[in-house]
Amino acid sequence: MSSTIEEGLSHRVSLLEVEHDVERRDAERHELAREIAAQHERLHTLRTAVLEELTKQRRVVLPRWPSGPKLSATLVDEDEWWSKMLGRKRAA
Repeated sequence: MSSTIEEGLSHRVSLLEVEHDVERRDAERHELAREIAAQHERLHTLRTAVLEELTKQRRVVLPRWPSGPKLSATLVDEDEWWSKMLGRKRAA
């Protein structure tokens, strides 16, 4: 009879341990889900900021094709430069 009582006690203790483990795992899962949600929110905010910054840069830096790149006036007279490079000097 004592073996039956001991068996019953060890069975009850193991069930309590299992129940405690289940509660602890549920709490850990809940905490992990909360951390993941917070991280997801931070990543979403960061993604929005990066896309906004890239859009600003694209607007400022890249001209649209119809207007095309603007040609600026040259700072050097090309004919004079080629004359110097080829060794021919113009008679003034």
